Amino acid sequence: MNDATLTCVGVRLSGDATAWIKAAMPFTTARERTHAGRFVHALDAARHLVGRALVRRMLWAAQGGAWTTDFPRTPWGKPTCPPDGLGAPPARNAIDFSITHSGDMVWAAFCQKGAVGMDVEQTRPIPDIAELAAQLHPQECRLVRSLSDPERTEAFYRCWTRKEAVLKALGRGLSLPLHGFQVRTERDAQEWLVSLPNAAGHDQAARPARPAWPAGWERECAAWTTRDIDVGPGYQCSVAASAPHLRVAAVLLENVGECGA
Repeated sequence: MNDATLTCVGVRLSGDATAWIKAAMPFTTARERTHAGRFVHALDAARHLVGRALVRRMLWAAQGGAWTTDFPRTPWGKPTCPPDGLGAPPARNAIDFSITHSGDMVWAAFCQKGAVGMDVEQTRPIPDIAELAAQLHPQECRLVRSLSDPERTEAFYRCWTRKEAVLKALGRGLSLPLHGFQVRTERDAQEWLVSLPNAAGHDQAARPARPAWPAGWERECAAWTTRDIDVGPGYQCSVAASAPHLRVAAVLLENVGECGA
């Protein structure tokens, strides 16, 4: 991991979910394990723990140390690195991260130049997709509705994961409306961000006293790096970082222990 690279690492939770839980245990906290114990399904618990284990293993390797404290959270709930809010530029050697999971996939993205967001979704047929498309930007909605399946479903998932990645980078998730900014919908787009959310259009009174926006968020879209990550059939995955011209590196690992090796 270096400051010019947007690094993405993932694992596929094949086989017994309880084995993945056991493998992640050494790299998780008591609070995280307690939270995982509340899940009804072992796969949900495994995804929760493995995502956090991936982050800790990568950060241990990058920072030359080890810590087992819980992740602090921003006022909007985005996890950050202890002890000094790494991931909130301009902190020196800042590393921001984003965790995402769906189906049997768990991924994490890391960036030292700016804030990062990543989203993966297992793609499945959506019966009311035309209605759901109304949540998107008007131009995206028109484009999605103009297609026939399976292209319509694929385009919807592309829009969804791309927009989620941007919102997660901004640290706000779906607290910001999906229709308030635009991404490209075509399959092979790389720099797919068309417009950013406008913070001035949101309730200022609801914002925390400490700004939750990454430094430089208001810059034009050319100042961002955005990509889709090929994680295999049946999934759509996108990543976005508030820094330009980053090299994007993605690797699917066999196990959590490979992180930082």
